[in-house]
Amino acid sequence: MDRDFVWECEYGERMPIIKPLCKWLSEQKADELSMCTLFVNNDPYHLEFFIGLGYENPTDEQIEEMKKILKESGARYRPDVTVTELIELTLKGRFNSAAVSSPDQLLSNMSVLFLFKDRAEMESKIPMTPLGKKLPVFLSHSSYDKPLVEDVIPYLSGYGLPVWYDKINIDYGKSIVSEIQKGIKDSGAVIFFISHHFLASSWCNVEMEGFLTRYAGGNKVLILSLVFPDINHQDLPIFFQNLKYVRLTEPCDPKTIASELAPTIKRHFKL
Repeated sequence: MDRDFVWECEYGERMPIIKPLCKWLSEQKADELSMCTLFVNNDPYHLEFFIGLGYENPTDEQIEEMKKILKESGARYRPDVTVTELIELTLKGRFNSAAVSSPDQLLSNMSVLFLFKDRAEMESKIPMTPLGKKLPVFLSHSSYDKPLVEDVIPYLSGYGLPVWYDKINIDYGKSIVSEIQKGIKDSGAVIFFISHHFLASSWCNVEMEGFLTRYAGGNKVLILSLVFPDINHQDLPIFFQNLKYVRLTEPCDPKTIASELAPTIKRHFKL
């Protein structure tokens, strides 16, 4: 009895499927594999790629081999979609389609069916590394000091320095604890905005402990401190007393703060 199978493939990552499919096609007998049709939707807002396969009286071993090859290549079996449905949508203009019976036919139809190149080919020509993945500068501060922190951020950005800032980097619905831990782990430097509010904050204390643990463990993390005007040296935690810090003066100028710290941070990131 005839049996049909529909597989959904990733449009932008099709070559990992096409290559093993070519090899598999070369091994099929014409009187057993009655159909291999590609259905491609080139709408840039809804790219789609399906493969329809039809068998005449296949053995269970043939079916299992076909499933194994396509699944391992990243295709997804879609028993909720029929070849008939794909053909109907092709007639309505949703898909371009081509029936193929050999590797040569398959490869010759690729440039006709697909308007957009495979992702790997595009990335070889245009760098596509994710944005925002450079080591950021973690801004550790009390919520009371956010106005100053937010004024400093654009100046740090002007020096080409990405920042980790809780208000921006923690999405709604995310675990605050988990996201802060991730920020501490992924950052290459930290700026502590040390005010009385900072010293009284349990959250800031957690952040201090996290970065000090990294520092003590030999991680190359740069620790910088901005000490507010009304904080005495002896009020600082002992560790910070032994590190050179920036003493802020009234009024605190965000531009001056950034220009003071940026050269040190940039030198650190080049190490």
